[in-house]
Amino acid sequence: MHIVVVGVDHISAPIALRERLTCSVRQIPQVLNATQAIGQECVLLSTCNRIELYAVCTDAEQGEEALLRVLSETRQVTYDELADHCYHFADEQAVTHLFGVASGLYSLVPGEPQIQGQVVEALEIAQGGGYAGPVLSALFRAAVSTGKRARSETGISRNAASISHVAVQLARHLFPRLEQARILLIGSGQMSELAARNLCDNGASQLVIINRTQAHAVDLAQALGAVHRSFNELADALAEADVVISSTTAPRAIITPELMRQVMDRRTSRSLLLIDIAMPRDIDPAVSALSGVHLYNLDDLQAEVERGIHLRRQEAEHVQTIIAEEVQQFERWLASLSVVDTISDLRQHADALRRQELARAIRQLSPTLSERELATVQELTTRLMNKFLHAPMLRLKDAAAVGEGHIYAQAMRYLFDLEEQDEEHYDRDASKQARNDTNKLGSRAAASAVARS
Repeated sequence: MHIVVVGVDHISAPIALRERLTCSVRQIPQVLNATQAIGQECVLLSTCNRIELYAVCTDAEQGEEALLRVLSETRQVTYDELADHCYHFADEQAVTHLFGVASGLYSLVPGEPQIQGQVVEALEIAQGGGYAGPVLSALFRAAVSTGKRARSETGISRNAASISHVAVQLARHLFPRLEQARILLIGSGQMSELAARNLCDNGASQLVIINRTQAHAVDLAQALGAVHRSFNELADALAEADVVISSTTAPRAIITPELMRQVMDRRTSRSLLLIDIAMPRDIDPAVSALSGVHLYNLDDLQAEVERGIHLRRQEAEHVQTIIAEEVQQFERWLASLSVVDTISDLRQHADALRRQELARAIRQLSPTLSERELATVQELTTRLMNKFLHAPMLRLKDAAAVGEGHIYAQAMRYLFDLEEQDEEHYDRDASKQARNDTNKLGSRAAASAVARS
């Protein structure tokens, strides 16, 4: 059994190729269905910046080539063009890669949180169609858990790394209780909308929208649960606002020093944050000289974005340490699948002997034992069996983790006279038992992460 992944991202492939490869939610099952002929399990991760096809294959090298052909044929991209821009990994490298993806290490903006939801969605789609079995389900859940650890234990996501995040950071700096801040959005362009949505997501609830084209402002106001005001009310809206985000297509500044002097005279010394993300600029730079005015333009915000990205990249080493720990735990769990059958058979064999001897003893003792005493005897035999099997099972799993599981499994089958089975390869029967083990795992890293998210 080999875990194999092939894919392209914003680093390896131009946007024109990524556009042709990208799959909508409706198109993903078509690719997964075609992959079933190659792998026992499969999951497709498709975002705006990457498309990756994961599968469990019997041969890694042949699996990589076959997965490329599936992508080529289903997305109508020539094999050679795809091969020129793709990357491929197998086994531990494939696991490490997915954990890095889920942690945001390879995102356009390092540490961005959206990728975690996309990993979850990819797994849910595959599981819904019956394409993801125990191994890939465990892998993707472990990846989500790794991403959560990376974001909570390092600074990979803590520094602002987008214009909208910087806007929120600036607003929070001046107005720690953002839910009480009055926010004015001038214009209804994409940049200002993203900043406004980010502010709303972080607690801002008092939003006013002004735009020269009233229809656009009304639509955006309805989408954000905001209030719309006419452009003629700009001075009044500025006087009332705490935060202003401006992004219009005006050819010259619409907020001038003269206008702002009048506004600040009405504000009774209250500070005003102006965020100008228009090009050309909506706010005259001279406005920043006025007392109580804090003005930031695109250059200021972009400098902060680059600083944030730089700080996030510095966290990569810490994230990789977490990934290495999680990969090791997942690999141990994966290796334990090779001895699942032996553990199951040994437990069934021991339990059958326990029941047989217990039934014989009960036939002799039942006239003199109460129901409570019988229950105590049954519990005693079960505890003895579990304690007796505990150490051998742990040792067998440890042996499997270092690649020696088949040796000890064969010895155990010989010593306990169990039916011989091939313990070296993952098969359909083992996957059924592994699915049960997967569902029972707790919240430990990687092997634990199978059930954590």
